[in-house]
Amino acid sequence: MSRYLFVVPPFFGHLSPTLSVGAGLIARGHQVAWLGIVPVQQEHLPDGGVFIVPEKELEPCREQVAAILKRQDDGPSLSGPEVMRLALEETYIPIARIMMPGLERVIDEWQPDVIVNDCIAFAGALAAYKKGIPCVTTTPVPPDVMGDTANQAPKVYAWQQQLIRDLQYGVGIEEEGIFVHSHKMNIVFTSAAFAGFTDPEPHMHFVGPVQGRPNHAPFDWERLSRVTTPKVFVSLGTLLVDIRKEFFTRLVEAFRDEPLTIIAATDPAVIDAWPDNFIVQGFVPQSELMPHMDAVICHGGFNTVNDTFMNGLPMLITPIAYDHFHTAALIEKAGCGLKIRYKRMRVPDVREAVWRLLREPQFRQAALQVRDTFIAAGGSAKAISLLENFTAETMSKPAMIHD
Repeated sequence: MSRYLFVVPPFFGHLSPTLSVGAGLIARGHQVAWLGIVPVQQEHLPDGGVFIVPEKELEPCREQVAAILKRQDDGPSLSGPEVMRLALEETYIPIARIMMPGLERVIDEWQPDVIVNDCIAFAGALAAYKKGIPCVTTTPVPPDVMGDTANQAPKVYAWQQQLIRDLQYGVGIEEEGIFVHSHKMNIVFTSAAFAGFTDPEPHMHFVGPVQGRPNHAPFDWERLSRVTTPKVFVSLGTLLVDIRKEFFTRLVEAFRDEPLTIIAATDPAVIDAWPDNFIVQGFVPQSELMPHMDAVICHGGFNTVNDTFMNGLPMLITPIAYDHFHTAALIEKAGCGLKIRYKRMRVPDVREAVWRLLREPQFRQAALQVRDTFIAAGGSAKAISLLENFTAETMSKPAMIHD
């Protein structure tokens, strides 16, 4: 059996799909560990999985890590170019630099057969390249979030490339080329049809959403069973703390007197008094809730997007930053939802959009078509098969170097 080390950023949306894949690998007898720079509670990990935080190397960087995470709350107030700078220059590259020393030590001690790096956890691919270990990249969102900058924005492209080259040189890689992703295999957790890829490169494998990670959050199922009105699930993910009060205040204004029920995944303390038709809980068993819902409101976090369309539900997406706008464009193109930018989120528009999603059948029909492409992509079983086959091929070539 093989040893897989998943290298993940401190964002649960990127960690989550790897937990599902890791659970499947463990069930097949493999050893699996995750490495990151913030701890993850054991209850989120599959039985037999280990989450490693290289505390010794991270200790001098704790204030910097906290500042990076806090900085994410500024995303809603930034322009497009500012968000790009926040992502690459202030988040992904500093996290890679912080990760590298501890990651290299753990690799030497744990001796993985394959390193699986999330697409924004650059350190995983860089360490794999330095040490000659086979590497696979995972991508939880539709690719090409920034578009074809090489041809459409050459100055932006040159800036991106220079930042990455400087990072690589700083961690001891002097060869020409870009090594922050695997060029051998990239597993993408959506369908090629939804992402708009008609002819993906050979190393790109679209497997659709993966399922199976543990989620033991309790929920008042009895209260939900008594609901007779349409049910709408709302999530802002695990970040974006600063805007929650304003966001949910608008939802309360929009729906407090409406004949529907809102299930809100947020800390109840963000609002002083919730209406009776709101069920509010900080952590929820999201995948288990979705089959009971009629529509979803979210900012575009792709775990919620995937759960939504795997259940054939229409969505109101309120994009805020990062990949949210790209995802929103894909949702509108597929006809399975509506978009209202967070900065333009007016109460009457939100109310009207949700009732359109509930009453007009074309949105659910389009969502069901997206679900079909997700299911056909193969899901967890396909991702696990790809990893096992990749491992078998690379282990038969001991001199292979990640490129």
